[in-house]
Amino acid sequence: MIEQRINLTKEIGLDLWRHKWRMLLALCTLGSAMTVILVTHGTRQLTSEYNELMAEQDRLDIEWRNLLLEQSTLMEHSRIEVLARNKLGMSRPAPSEEKLVTKR
Repeated sequence: MIEQRINLTKEIGLDLWRHKWRMLLALCTLGSAMTVILVTHGTRQLTSEYNELMAEQDRLDIEWRNLLLEQSTLMEHSRIEVLARNKLGMSRPAPSEEKLVTKR
């Protein structure tokens, strides 16, 4: 008997060509799976960034409310009156010392 050598590369190529539709479907399935993986990863990244931004917004809202409270505390009339008396030496004039200015 004569031994005949088979070209393995050629046989694999012919076999793939015979099942070209199956190979195309397998490649499409792999492509679709990779797309799902990429989209899922992107979605997780965006969700994480969104959660970080929401936490930052909450922190800024709390800071804003605290600043509003501080501002209202600093603007109280009694505090301003005490500062005017103690630091600037101001006092309320007596009614006899008051002058009324009108516009004509």
